[in-house]
Amino acid sequence: MKSLYLPVGLIISFIIAWILPEPGSLLKELGLIPWMVVIIFLINGYQTNLSELPKDRSFLYALIIGGFISLIVSPFIGLGVSELLALPAGIALGIIVKSTVPPTLSTCIVMTQITNGYPLWALVMTVILNIVGVFTIPFMLGLTMESAGNITIEPLPLLKTLVLLVLVPFMVGVLAKRVSTVDPKNLILQYLPSTCVITTVWMALSDSNELFQNLEISTLLKIAVAILLIHFSLMILSYLTSIGLKLDPGARLAMLFTISQKTLPVAISVLAALNMPIGEAILACVLFHFLMLFTDSMIAPKLKISGEETSA
Repeated sequence: MKSLYLPVGLIISFIIAWILPEPGSLLKELGLIPWMVVIIFLINGYQTNLSELPKDRSFLYALIIGGFISLIVSPFIGLGVSELLALPAGIALGIIVKSTVPPTLSTCIVMTQITNGYPLWALVMTVILNIVGVFTIPFMLGLTMESAGNITIEPLPLLKTLVLLVLVPFMVGVLAKRVSTVDPKNLILQYLPSTCVITTVWMALSDSNELFQNLEISTLLKIAVAILLIHFSLMILSYLTSIGLKLDPGARLAMLFTISQKTLPVAISVLAALNMPIGEAILACVLFHFLMLFTDSMIAPKLKISGEETSA
């Protein structure tokens, strides 16, 4: 049920935004999107246990090289694919932003568990790369969008906004866990971040309803091709790296899903911080998330390893 909540909710948000855009557009104009982002990372911080750090050297190597692929190489893959397919500026913005952000906050862990990989590796890599990503995103996005030649990004103001929207709430959530008696696995806390993502997408899509009415099928197909090219490129790089590091199968799977996946909440927070029309970019990010989830849900069962192949 939980695994279906976000994708089904995103579909519903898209339908409502298409049919009845006025309420969502009004709420967006009231400035609620940044508050949704704050709630997402406040809860994520509260649910994160920073004490579970793997100590072996192979994890450190995987984290450093995987982080380089996810945060430094990936934005240029997104840029190259966007230029190769000649995507419209708004769509290209969404694709490049999605390529620039760190791993998704939950899905890579779930996929790693399905394959009998090392979920602890996926969890810790995800947390660390999301923290580091706050500092790399503004500069990588500024560099790639400048190369694209259509949108100018000022890195330092974006960095300041991301620190306030993402890092500060996350750390407040981590500290709040020490004094609060509320169970991090509380049902409301489990569903609240996804609900905020769904609400944010609904507001952003509602505000750009007219753009979607005029989207051509050919553009949607280009978006799908771009997403698959980026996702599989990251998977291949991750797999080759894990082979080079001689990781065992459980660690290899954790790295494969963590490095190739991209988080929707951070992408939304970046777009919200840009202070420009983001409807097409949001649509590209949502489609990226859908296709990524669908693809990996098909792949994961086929990569499942036996208990004898992993000891973690």
